[in-house]
Amino acid sequence: MQRKNLRYLLLMVSSVLTILVLQFFWLKSVYQDYRTSLKQEATLLFANTVTDMLDSLVLSKMTSVFIPGLPDTAFVTPMKIEKNSSQDTLRAFRIEIRQEENESGTKGQINRQIQVFSNKEMLPLDSLQPVIRPLMLKLDSLREGKEFTFRMDEASLSPEEIETTFNDALLARGYEVSAKVRKYHVEDSIIQLPKNIIDLQEIRIPFGVRIQGYLDHYSVFLYKKMLVPSLFALLVILFISWSMLAMYRNMIKQQRLNILKNDIISNITHELKTPVATVAIVLESLENFGTQENEEQKKEYIQIAKNELKRLNQMAENILTSSILEKEKGISFSEVLLDVLIEEKIQSFKPILERQNFDFRYFKEGNHFKIKGDKEKLGLVIFNLLDNAIKYSKEEKYIQIKLSESRDKIIFQVQDKGIGIPEGYQKEVFEKFIRVPQEDVHDIKGYGLGLAQVSEIIRLHGGKISLESKEGHGSIFTVQFQKV
Repeated sequence: MQRKNLRYLLLMVSSVLTILVLQFFWLKSVYQDYRTSLKQEATLLFANTVTDMLDSLVLSKMTSVFIPGLPDTAFVTPMKIEKNSSQDTLRAFRIEIRQEENESGTKGQINRQIQVFSNKEMLPLDSLQPVIRPLMLKLDSLREGKEFTFRMDEASLSPEEIETTFNDALLARGYEVSAKVRKYHVEDSIIQLPKNIIDLQEIRIPFGVRIQGYLDHYSVFLYKKMLVPSLFALLVILFISWSMLAMYRNMIKQQRLNILKNDIISNITHELKTPVATVAIVLESLENFGTQENEEQKKEYIQIAKNELKRLNQMAENILTSSILEKEKGISFSEVLLDVLIEEKIQSFKPILERQNFDFRYFKEGNHFKIKGDKEKLGLVIFNLLDNAIKYSKEEKYIQIKLSESRDKIIFQVQDKGIGIPEGYQKEVFEKFIRVPQEDVHDIKGYGLGLAQVSEIIRLHGGKISLESKEGHGSIFTVQFQKV
């Protein structure tokens, strides 16, 4: 049985571990999805931030000027602008805007042309487009015949300004991350980025300059987003683990109940066979061995038969009482003096207590012990608790009964120093047919109904029963009733 249970336990643990591994890979996948989404959104936001800053810079740097000597034509000689050195990245433009009316000469759709003139050096395509784009966006606000110059170098847009603006944009959109920005020339070799960062797509700006951004210290932000999936995964694991544990405990409980059931059936069968066999022998003796001539022997045999039948009837009564209590029938309430009832039951147990040399003590604190209940059923509670205290007291014969009162409660305690009840059975002893297995007290007869009856009677009276016990040191049963 133990080996079979171990196999079941290993199977359940393996199932939980498998689900745990699957949950881990699922959370890892969710984390990677969040990280990829953050990279995509941050890259787009970074490009928009740099583009907006560049547009604003281009428009703010344009100045309307008059440059004499340049013919008013669509094709002119480029301006000559001196450069201090070959490393000087200063660029200058002259921008002309022309407007033509449609052929009909009426107002309506017009054609506008933007002409850009620079110094004699060729402009890279990536440098020219960022300058033209903001002009196209502002085309309606630029007037015909205007001429502009625009000057810009690599220091006009610093990485520190981009970094500050980009971090503000991230924070405004709820991204609590830290962004870093650096700038280098097209011909420069790329410097190795730090580990555990999110690299953003670089942006090229005039003139031959690359802006690179990356996210640092983003883990806390992603972990916060992972909080809901993680809690869900945790709840799933806890629920499955609890379910597996409940199934295993229920299986163990069912196995234990099967063992106890078999013991109870065997015990009841033995108990039933004994009085039946005894009565059969008595009847056979009366019939065959001439006991009619011996009046004293006849009376003795008849008394034996009566006692055995009485014991058989008592066993049936115990089982029937349990069934009746379960259906909540047979209870008639009246006012009962609990202290008087307890003293009556103690008196009936007095010969047994004296014969077995018990150290018996009874304490009563208070004067008002009137409750509403069924006297017969309450007497059964006191009888069962006292009977158990006597039966399960081995070496130290000690029983104490204490009756006390509070403002609205009456408290009744039965304490012994017997074998005690193991912790694993303390919640089950009030159930039907539950007997705590004890190797050295197998000769104590019973059906596991006594405490179940006690618990049910107390429940029907609106009371409470609790148990304090330590194996090998005895037990304390505490009963509370509502005072009338």
